[in-house]
Amino acid sequence: MAHFNHMGKPPHFDGSNYDYWKRKISAHLKSINRKVWDVVDNDFVVINEARPTPRKEEKLKNNDIAINQFYEALDLKMFEQIKDLERAHDVWKRLEESYEGTKAVKGAKLYVLKDKYTSFNMKEDETVPEMFYRLQTIVNDLKSL
Repeated sequence: MAHFNHMGKPPHFDGSNYDYWKRKISAHLKSINRKVWDVVDNDFVVINEARPTPRKEEKLKNNDIAINQFYEALDLKMFEQIKDLERAHDVWKRLEESYEGTKAVKGAKLYVLKDKYTSFNMKEDETVPEMFYRLQTIVNDLKSL
């Protein structure tokens, strides 16, 4: 039986700062239970939903927990984009594609970021902490892609 840890409200998402929210919601879901995160990260199939096996029943319960967390996290505009989906994995993929783009879009972003990284220089009017912050932002964006 999956153990449920109540970890408070999930992080709110209104359509802005997707990468920040994505990291926070994934940590939130994992903190509830790693099996909850598993149904978000990996899709699953239940052949007979009226009579699922005990293992599939656990996946369905964890999916319900994850879906509920998404519903709690998303504002009305975001909810409208995913309300037709029943699987947490599908919600995750739709949000990912909507806010990160397709593989082709990610490839183009990666190209631009690599160029920014290779041509990175300290600006004349910039302090070292400001420069480091700019560089760290580029590196983190590269890692997320």
